[in-house]
Amino acid sequence: MHLNQYYTQNIYGDALIQSLSISSPKIALDLGFGAGDLLHAARRRWKDLSLIGVDIDRQNIIRANSGKLIKTLELNGFELALPQLIREQFGNIDLLISNPPYFSCDLNDTNKRILHDIGLLDCISKKLNKIPAELIFLAQNLRLLSKSGELGIILPAGLISGQKWQPVREFLLSNYQITNVIQLPVESFKKTDAQTFILILKHRQSQNSLGCVRLSNMSEASFLNISRSQAISRADYNYYKTAKSLINVEKPTTKSFEIFRGNKSHNVLSLSNCEHVHTTNMPPVPERINLFGKKIEGEKVATTGDILIARVGRRCIGRVAIVETGQAIVSDCIIVISPKNKFDSEVIWNIVSSFNFKSYLVNAALGVGAKYITYKIIMDYLMREYVPTK
Repeated sequence: MHLNQYYTQNIYGDALIQSLSISSPKIALDLGFGAGDLLHAARRRWKDLSLIGVDIDRQNIIRANSGKLIKTLELNGFELALPQLIREQFGNIDLLISNPPYFSCDLNDTNKRILHDIGLLDCISKKLNKIPAELIFLAQNLRLLSKSGELGIILPAGLISGQKWQPVREFLLSNYQITNVIQLPVESFKKTDAQTFILILKHRQSQNSLGCVRLSNMSEASFLNISRSQAISRADYNYYKTAKSLINVEKPTTKSFEIFRGNKSHNVLSLSNCEHVHTTNMPPVPERINLFGKKIEGEKVATTGDILIARVGRRCIGRVAIVETGQAIVSDCIIVISPKNKFDSEVIWNIVSSFNFKSYLVNAALGVGAKYITYKIIMDYLMREYVPTK
């Protein structure tokens, strides 16, 4: 049975455990404990710690029982009564750790009740039929979190920096104290190249705990403190580190250009035999290009002086080109900056063809596996508003 579990390597489990501020927990629980890596990491720090593992995978239960170190419960993480069942058997848990499975699940009545019980349902669009399973696991952990307890959970980039989940971040920052958000290397877990983060939180002890959020990267010794409003916007270290170091010599105005993207997919344009620009034929380094397409009514077309930016794809993010001559239709994977005149075109080209801009896009890109950028990400850079302050 494929359960979408990506087991935690020791190095990342130890990083999570060492980031916890709780001094001497008595019981640690891992919801979806898998191979038990996080629990064993916790035991390496606290030798007398009692370990509890909850999992639906029978093989994980059998392996843990044979080791006799982890007390196990064979339960579904989506069980509405899960917190009650755990408390009845073990009482309050003071340390919660989790690397939940990553997949989309139905937003059914049970999941709605789980989210509603902790206050997260109002953070989710009523138009959604599916949500990330890790959001349910986060909610279950929050339902289990005791007043003096602490939670360390590994989450994908979407919940940390995605626009769709800003209300979730606002809820967490309003109701809990987030003490650390640690960016992990891409491909930290086998079978996935998802960008992941360690989130450490506990109940707020006072209104004074509404202050800064600490961001760090496991690969670096430095850290950054950002405001609550910045963390609501996004809370990924690499973005703020890059933004902090960026300095633009010239700044265009919003009146000096228009911005748009293609409105048809590469597949549709290929079937119609239209000459067009797609991420696959964007140059790997900033380059002046000549186009040989035609202007077709109703199509999105790039013309001389326009600047093209690859919008989608981890390997394509950061690719830019300026149209020296000609014109061509662009696919919906291309964002076009269309300056009003040649002077504005060169000013903007000097900015977006820089290494700093590429570095910014790579770190600002959204998405867990397939990365993408938005108009706002580009505009924030051009207008020098890449660190939100509101």
